Amino acid sequence: MTDAPVTAAPAVERPSPSRARRSLFLSSVGNVFEWYDFTVYGFFAPYIAATFFPQQDPIAGLLSTFLVFVIGFFARPVGGLIFGRITDRRGRKFVMLLSMLLMSIGALLIAVAPGYALAGATGTVIVVLGRLCQGLSAGGEQGASGMFLVEWAGMGRRAFFGSFLNSAATVGVLLGALLGAILTSALGVAVVTEWAWRIPFIIGALLALVVLFLRRSVEETPVFRQIQAQAAEERAAEAAKAAAVSAERRPRNGAVFFIVLGFIALWTSTTFVTLTFMPTYAYAIVGVDASGSLWATVLGAGLTAALIPVGGYISDRVGRRPVILWSVIGYLVLTVPLFALIATTKAFWAVLLLEFILAFFSGPIGGVGIALVIELYHGRHRGLLVSFTLALGVTIFGGFGPYICTWLISVTHQPISASYWVIFVALLTLIASFFLPKDLHKRELA
Repeated sequence: MTDAPVTAAPAVERPSPSRARRSLFLSSVGNVFEWYDFTVYGFFAPYIAATFFPQQDPIAGLLSTFLVFVIGFFARPVGGLIFGRITDRRGRKFVMLLSMLLMSIGALLIAVAPGYALAGATGTVIVVLGRLCQGLSAGGEQGASGMFLVEWAGMGRRAFFGSFLNSAATVGVLLGALLGAILTSALGVAVVTEWAWRIPFIIGALLALVVLFLRRSVEETPVFRQIQAQAAEERAAEAAKAAAVSAERRPRNGAVFFIVLGFIALWTSTTFVTLTFMPTYAYAIVGVDASGSLWATVLGAGLTAALIPVGGYISDRVGRRPVILWSVIGYLVLTVPLFALIATTKAFWAVLLLEFILAFFSGPIGGVGIALVIELYHGRHRGLLVSFTLALGVTIFGGFGPYICTWLISVTHQPISASYWVIFVALLTLIASFFLPKDLHKRELA
């Protein structure tokens, strides 16, 4: 399956370095704030729980809050279906603009929602609507911007260019944690719980509009322009592509769907469990200082963001599978001991140690992610397939991750049980990695 000769696809216009760098910047900066807006909810989960789910049992309140967190993920596959089709028809740029507008609306709804004490369940309904808007937006943004970067990159740079999408996403997570740490340190937990948790959402809504304005000047990718130019010859081109795909013995798109889901299992958990869920785990469940938990995540996210392009660069040279296996083995071996260390010491340094060590395994798989998914899919429906599968995988393994970790803790009464979910998803990714073509990084996009 993996060693057959590669039949070259039709040549695609090679962008100039200056145009490629500009497109890289405009796409990445948007993804920073896209992921900031979407994940900041997880950092402020304890305060949102106190505002909208005032219950005597704090774990029950957290479960309710993370359930709303999950609702946003349910909208991601729907967004992937809707915007993925638009990506194939109207282009990557159009969806990248639309997603920013929708994300801004979602963040603003959460920021202005009245608390339970003031409006009862009405505020909760508004928060749910906000999360649904964010989920639809994220479902379209990740696939469109990922294709935008990879298609601009050209052969030999796809993982490196695509890695900046994940690096930008991690920077967005870092900004959310940083703002949380600053607010908690400066104002105190009581003030943040009362009203200051709304500040990050207001900032996020405004920043998304700024990015929307900046992206208006971005150029569409050479790959999509070529597809549009050859629309009249589409049927003949499809026949030629089918022959090329057969010669390469590329996995069918149906099989690719399950391979990609298995790969996403660990990839997305490195963000939504190791980073987004960790401050809540350390503070609300284990008892580590709130601001310390957030500062540890800030530092860990910063290191992860720096290592993601390194992983992409290495993967463009050695292939996708070796880099993935490095990340999988690291998580399988280290997750349980590191979670146990936090649970037993209840110390800031233990959280920081986990974030720093796991960054060396989160970074590489993040560097591979976007390029691998786009390389595996082929055909004129790539936009739909990439957007939907990414959105579904992130929903299943990322969106449910914090909820499942919290549920495991509530059932077992053991904080360390949160690490069992991470072990499970790492095993899924290990299995998926053995079905990847060895020469995937050397193939033209078909």
